[in-house]
Parts: sequence; C-alpha cells; structure tokens
Amino acid sequence: MADRPVMVVTGTSKGIGRGIADHYLARGYAVAGCSRGPGTIETGEYFHSEVDVTNDQQVRVWIQSVRKRFERIDVLVCNAGMSPPPTLLTMTSTAVLQTVMSVNVTGTFATCREVAKVMMRQRSGRIVTMSSMKVALNDEGASAYAMSKSAIVQMTRVLAKELATVGITCNAVSPSVHPTDMLHMLGDVGAQRTLDQLTIKRLVTVEEICNVISFFISPESACITGQVIQMGLVA
Repeated sequence: MADRPVMVVTGTSKGIGRGIADHYLARGYAVAGCSRGPGTIETGEYFHSEVDVTNDQQVRVWIQSVRKRFERIDVLVCNAGMSPPPTLLTMTSTAVLQTVMSVNVTGTFATCREVAKVMMRQRSGRIVTMSSMKVALNDEGASAYAMSKSAIVQMTRVLAKELATVGITCNAVSPSVHPTDMLHMLGDVGAQRTLDQLTIKRLVTVEEICNVISFFISPESACITGQVIQMGLVA
C-alpha cells in the first residue's frame, strides 16, 4: 500500500463521494474516506473513518491517523456536503442556513486546513473542492446552498495563492445534475426544470466528474491552480 498514491475523500458512504472512492481505488490509489456512519466499501486499499467534518477535533484526529497510516497524502477531494429542500430566502430559517454553512463551508475549511499542513511538510499535493452549478444558475430557493458553495470557491482560490509556493495546487469542480438524493428531493418537475437550464441537458456521470478531478491532480497540471471547472453549463 505504501507504493500507491494516497487520496483522502470526504463523504464516501454514498453518491458522488462513493463513486470517486471506487473510481480511484480501481486505478491503484489507496483511499482514506470518511462519513458520519459506517463505511460501505470493503477492500484492503480503503481506510474508512466515522467523522463529522463540522467537528474540528474529529477532523484533526482523522487526518493525523491518515498521515500516520500512509505517511503522506497526495490528493484531497472535499466532497462531503448537504443541500436543504428548495426554500425561498424569506422562508429559510437561520437554523437551516447555519447547518448548511457548517457542513459545506466549515467542513471543507477544516479538512483543507488539516490536509494542507501535511502537504506543506511534503511540499507537494493536490486539493480539489466541490462547488455547484447552483452558484451560476442563481436558482430561486437555493440561497443558502448556493451561498455555501460560492464560499467554497472563494476559499479555494485564496488557499491556492497561499500554497502555491510549496508545490500544492487547489482547484474546484462544479458538477451539473447528478442522480443523488438532492435530485430526488427536487421531484420530477424540479429536476426537469434544472436540466432545462443547462447547456448540456443531461445528467453528469461520476466518471465525468472524476475526469475533471484527474485533470486537476495529474503531474502535468502542476501550473493549474485556483480554477473552477463548470460542468454541463456555460456560466
């Protein structure tokens, strides 16, 4: 396992995170993943931890355990996130906003911070965060979610500048519609309305998302940092 590149992925129990973990395990990576519950991947190259990414101490202990186990971290993909049901801003409670910001922004921030410390000692690494098409679409009912994903983009760009001198790149992927719990929550009418707003009017696959991640983390992309790739949409 020591000869394999090491990838950390948050939110690997299902959905896009699970797909990312499976994709890179099949391509020879050792993957350290986390979710709030038990892991769903059973292979010797996968290392799962139950972590609440909004809890600083849990994130810190988890990343330290990954570093101890693998001795390095080559790639971080910050995938863990949540999306509340579409609700007009005037109907959105502060409690909902705080929960969304805590999971999407605080969780991403804390994980990037702890992994960046490991990568700075190595003087190498790739960090990829997850934004959303909702930032570009300005959809009604998505104020809290879009705000959180916009914050992630800004954090990624600032971090890219801070880490550039030590050989670490930071970029963001902004997927379009993918068959997740969020899509199911929209219902048939809501899902079709979202698809109609896209330039490429179909669901995006995990493989296509991983293709963008692979571009960002390849050795040939060492000069690509602070960028956002928008999938399925001209923004």
